Amino acid sequence: LDLDGFNAKREEDKIRAREARKALGDLGWAGIDFGKDMASTEFVGYEVLENDAQILAIVAEDELQESANEGDAILVLDQTSMYAEMGGQVADHGTIKTATAEFIVNNVQKNKGGKYMHYGKLAEGTLKLGDTLCAQVDGERRQAIMRAHSATHLLDKALRTVLGDHVHQAGSLVEPDRLRFDFTHFSAMTGEELAQVSAMVNEAVLEGYDIVTEEMPIEQAKQKGAIALFGEKYGDTVRVVNMGGYSIELCGGTHLDNTAKVGPFRIVSEGSVASGVRRIEAVTGLEFLADAAATRAVLDNACAAVKVKKAEELEGKLASLNEEIKNLKKEVESYKAKEAAGAVDQMLAAAETVGAVKVLTKVVPN
Repeated sequence: LDLDGFNAKREEDKIRAREARKALGDLGWAGIDFGKDMASTEFVGYEVLENDAQILAIVAEDELQESANEGDAILVLDQTSMYAEMGGQVADHGTIKTATAEFIVNNVQKNKGGKYMHYGKLAEGTLKLGDTLCAQVDGERRQAIMRAHSATHLLDKALRTVLGDHVHQAGSLVEPDRLRFDFTHFSAMTGEELAQVSAMVNEAVLEGYDIVTEEMPIEQAKQKGAIALFGEKYGDTVRVVNMGGYSIELCGGTHLDNTAKVGPFRIVSEGSVASGVRRIEAVTGLEFLADAAATRAVLDNACAAVKVKKAEELEGKLASLNEEIKNLKKEVESYKAKEAAGAVDQMLAAAETVGAVKVLTKVVPN
């Protein structure tokens, strides 16, 4: 047995695998099978934001390890309350703790084998394979993501109502209190259509529809009128999100328990992303409030600049100023014309006679 040759080839293979994963970025490990004997991670995050779990695998320094010290790492757990990025919804953030260690999670990905990979940094202590720990979701961030996700379903319903049944979701991104929704439509939306859609979403929020999620056979879901969303893969059993009968869609993401918790909703932009595909971006909850506060500050500064006390007076004041500017421009042009005429007379008077010809030389600005 050429043991030295075998070890050299094995090291070469490790280097090739490491470089291949680097080329794929964080998702390089998503294609790795952590072992046929390792069970898939059980997701318990629909019911709880905190759970006890056991470490099934550790990745550190681009290698599977028995333990991890301070620094970047990936942890695979037997169960987790942290949602992995799927169906347009971003991953949860949170912490994984033992009595002596703390791991800060900044991303969660689910690989082809159903393992949830928790990316992050070990802030203190040491973690080992088999350690029992507590995984805890950042609750405020999760709540903000759920506000945006539930609003996405209401937006989908409103678009189909206002524009027609030809509208289908063509992509989405759900972030904390911010959403992006791509949909099929043949032309730019008018201001009136956008106002109708926005009003419908806010009316559904104010109605306070209970949001109920159920698992059922896909045929039963279709009979209920459930609509499939882009980016989801469905098996024989599906998860149905029902918002008071107003919106019924198949979805694996996390949602609020009532539409009223979405809070205020505002469309911030609408535009084209491809032929026959439009994109709406919108804000909810705290993002809406921050956006409204920033807009109000700009409005207040504008009022102060033109010396009006109330925002209601701003439009009239600006119209008055525009008219005044227009009249002043006319006066300036009149004076310039008179000045130019006077300058021409002066130049002609300064002309010299050379033989039988009058010669005028002058350098003029502009």
